[in-house]
Amino acid sequence: SSRRAVWPSLFRPCPARRRLGEKNMADQRLFSSEEDRVNCPFYFKIGACRNGDRCNRLHIKPSTSSTVLLPHLYPNLPESMTIANDEDWDDDTYARAQEHVEYFYEEIFLEMAKYGEIEDLVILDNVSDHMVGNVYSKYYNEPDAEKAMRGLFNRFYGGQLIQAEYTPVIDFREARCRAFHETRCARGGLCNFMHIKHVPKAVKRRVVREMYDEHPEFTGPGARYHAERERSRSRKGRRQKKEDNKRPSSEERKAMIAQWNVERTAELKKALVLPMVPPAALPVGMVAMPAPVGLVRAN
Repeated sequence: SSRRAVWPSLFRPCPARRRLGEKNMADQRLFSSEEDRVNCPFYFKIGACRNGDRCNRLHIKPSTSSTVLLPHLYPNLPESMTIANDEDWDDDTYARAQEHVEYFYEEIFLEMAKYGEIEDLVILDNVSDHMVGNVYSKYYNEPDAEKAMRGLFNRFYGGQLIQAEYTPVIDFREARCRAFHETRCARGGLCNFMHIKHVPKAVKRRVVREMYDEHPEFTGPGARYHAERERSRSRKGRRQKKEDNKRPSSEERKAMIAQWNVERTAELKKALVLPMVPPAALPVGMVAMPAPVGLVRAN
């Protein structure tokens, strides 16, 4: 009985420790939120702030991260700006803008994949000065992002110097504008949350497949998923090939050949046999023409 009385006291949480844990959780919820009066929530979530260096809150730039920000790298076309500003546009305008962003996405994705295994890459559709043309490349590992930072130093794209930097953004779902991706954002392209340009899944799958084909040394979570997907595709392709190449049975082939012979014989008879038309039966003004050479008249 005395032992049973001791057990609850052994595992009863310490009040001081409980208060400390609750304080840490509250601090974590408070950090980089609207209630936090020290750190900028927009910079923490999006990696950019409309106030820039004039912001009255801190922009804590990380010394290392798995996500690399390429500010203002995407060269927006006039068609892209028209769509982003929610102006009037037609199908041709959208087609030109979409073709351009897909070409850019494929080029940048494969270039950034030279430094490491990419988990995701997004291009912003915002038009505000601090977000227009921003590109985010998220790697599976921080050392790959570090290699990208070193590799992009003093490099140019489209005549523009690439000024890559680490960003605290690690979850694009938290940074994106839900209204823009679900229905329609009332703020348009000037919204302070991410408006991510649409890239079809087929394009993403193609560039990911090319990344793993060009870099078989990648062994991260994405590589395992890609390998499983490729095995599934190969099995499906083999099954489809077997179905396509399935030969009919002997009886079916004989029946098909017999049917072809019957149809071919009927066509030959129809072409070789011409009816004999008496001259008297011809209308006035028409003359019976001689049969072509090689054709046989019917008896």
